Amino acid sequence: MKLLYTKRSPYARKVRIVALEKKIDLALIDEDLTKKSQSLLDANPLGKIPSLILENGDSIFDSPVICQYLDGLNDTPTLIPHFGKERLHVLRWEAIGDGLTDVSLAAYREKLQHPNDFNATFVAAQEETIGRTLAYIDQHVSELIILSLAPIAVVAGVGYTQFRLGHLVDANKYPNLMAWFHDFSKRPSVQLTVPVA
Repeated sequence: MKLLYTKRSPYARKVRIVALEKKIDLALIDEDLTKKSQSLLDANPLGKIPSLILENGDSIFDSPVICQYLDGLNDTPTLIPHFGKERLHVLRWEAIGDGLTDVSLAAYREKLQHPNDFNATFVAAQEETIGRTLAYIDQHVSELIILSLAPIAVVAGVGYTQFRLGHLVDANKYPNLMAWFHDFSKRPSVQLTVPVA
């Protein structure tokens, strides 16, 4: 299987961590999103990464769908419970991690695209949401102790926020979160997928 990705994408990082934890080999194809390859456009009409190309040529996107597909390939370990409250718990945390990524990406892009005249009101609103989300994770981090897609999604989201907007990730404000983040980041799957600009 081939994963079309970039080394800085937190969504692709989540997929890569899942694959590494489940010992699933993926051929990594690094994409240039400023000049999208025909392979990417053929795999995903949206032209977005990550996109997974299967052995039969079919493609799967985006990251939540890819993670569910990969998790179904084997049960060593199972990262998304199959039923009930446990499944909803994990998927809810995935939504929190992905949502944090969405907001951080929006704030970063606004400043990147308009460095001298960015929309300060918009950026402030995104940063407020980031702070509120980090505080929530800090208060509920005990729910992320057991390995599943929940901590994987959160470590990707927090990692991206730290990568792009490091001034917002304050260990003094979020001590529980940062202690957990430091500990979870010791996993080889997390170390091997640190974002690169």
